[in-house]
Amino acid sequence: MKSVYLYIGTGKYAGTGSFEWHSPRVGDTHKFILFAAQDLDERLDSPAIEELKEYGFADIIIGEGKPISVESLNDPQMKVFQSHYEGALADGFALAWYP
Repeated sequence: MKSVYLYIGTGKYAGTGSFEWHSPRVGDTHKFILFAAQDLDERLDSPAIEELKEYGFADIIIGEGKPISVESLNDPQMKVFQSHYEGALADGFALAWYP
């Protein structure tokens, strides 16, 4: 069974991503939360960093990855992240970035 881990950090958007997406402006530094579906129930920093590079981020700093419980998404303040959780399960990763 897959676990979804959250990797919170910052990075500079370099604009060299592997695919097109609704990305930040090139050169801007942003905070982000990477949702990562993992087969292992433990933090896996290296794959998380590699995925952030695929999104086009550089100068990446991430905190310790932590699992998210599905039940926490029922909290009204967490509902905004339901689609990211589902996206991670469907596609392996989902990213939320903010200024």
